[in-house]
Amino acid sequence: MSLAGLKTFDVDRRRADRLRARCHSSLRSRTAREARPARSDRPRFRRLFAPGLAGAWCVLYLLEIIRRAVVIYGQ
Repeated sequence: MSLAGLKTFDVDRRRADRLRARCHSSLRSRTAREARPARSDRPRFRRLFAPGLAGAWCVLYLLEIIRRAVVIYGQ
């Protein structure tokens, strides 16, 4: 019932065409990015060591949080 009382406002034709063109170009670029083959020539550092380094950093950070909590709240 409340929807029936709303007015409709149409977008002018030029605005609709510009919006449609932007959407089409965005979809084309996304499709082109997804269609590219995965790069297997990435440096070994990025592929192997970077995730390990990030994981080690997270573990050290978590251990430091636990250590500080023990110091604050007692043993």
